[in-house]
Amino acid sequence: MNTFLSAPQQAAKEQFQAYVREDVAPIAKQLERKESSMKECLQKLGQRGYLGLTVPKEYGGQGTPFLNTVLLAEALGEHEPGVALALAEHTAVIELINKYGDDRQKSRYLPLLARGECIAAMAVHEEAAGCDINSSVCIVRKEGNQLVLHGTKTWVVNGDFATLFVVAAKNSESSQLSLFLVDASGDAQSILVGDDHAKLGMRSVATNDVQFDSHILAAEALLQPGTGGIEEQILFAGDIGKSVIAASALGMLESSIARSVEHANTREQFGQKIGQFQAIQWKIADMSTETAACRMLIYRAAWTKDEEPQSFRKDAAMCKWYASKIARHQTGEALQILGVEGLSDTSPTERFYRDAKVMEICEGTSEFQKVVLGRELDI
Repeated sequence: MNTFLSAPQQAAKEQFQAYVREDVAPIAKQLERKESSMKECLQKLGQRGYLGLTVPKEYGGQGTPFLNTVLLAEALGEHEPGVALALAEHTAVIELINKYGDDRQKSRYLPLLARGECIAAMAVHEEAAGCDINSSVCIVRKEGNQLVLHGTKTWVVNGDFATLFVVAAKNSESSQLSLFLVDASGDAQSILVGDDHAKLGMRSVATNDVQFDSHILAAEALLQPGTGGIEEQILFAGDIGKSVIAASALGMLESSIARSVEHANTREQFGQKIGQFQAIQWKIADMSTETAACRMLIYRAAWTKDEEPQSFRKDAAMCKWYASKIARHQTGEALQILGVEGLSDTSPTERFYRDAKVMEICEGTSEFQKVVLGRELDI
């Protein structure tokens, strides 16, 4: 693998960074305070073609490698990682349909998802079913000639405005767990969305409980599992989400380094710039080195998704676990360098510190990543 970006990839990364600086960075704090709309932010990404980076051209997308989506998430993470988490869920649904959807499902949903006219959400977890998906109690029951969905999903990212949900539910007769595409567009009174959960970090992201109250499923709702079963589908969607959220952690780290260096070169204490103190130099050296290691792991995972899919699960778990760990630690070190300036709620670093802790939990906890790695390493 070439661990450096090609010229087109580097150009794409710079294009993403320019867009985020101009259109997302100015509203980052408003997004966190819910004074700006996350839905509109995602729709603008769709209008630019950025939601459809991995959607095949025949379905209205750009047909680029998954690495391009990771580069977009990295750019978003430099200013507002919450947008990257919303992107992660949307992209996970796209990739599920790409891989497991039939022609009808692809033709119906992929063009809408690529343009941002439909925002997607993964509705998998329940109060008693987090990583242990088999504990789900959400059911699909046959009532007459129709399949009807009953149950509640918790902490659904994009739940407040999603018009397409991927829902994990059990057949009431066989208890077999399956994934269903649930269209929430139009008059969907049978889908009840709760209030956004208040959170430590990632406050810009809508995270809602969603109740499906006798919701009638479309005839083509079932997402066929292929040979790997539903566990493979859910793990694959998780691998996508992990890689995207790890990339946003990378962007957060890069931004934290830049702010730390700037402060170290301008702040004076005891008659000299604080960057002249070895303690500060060592903090920034550690930050820079560990960020570089994160970058290699993340780009590797994105590359293996397309080129060596047999290694994707392992690489996705590694990059997500390591990047979220380093982001949590090194954003704390950036706060230490910035001092009281970093503690202000107007400081991006203060927001990053809170967001980074959430990254160790969302898209699968750090402990679960180690369980996945144990399996992949045949332990």
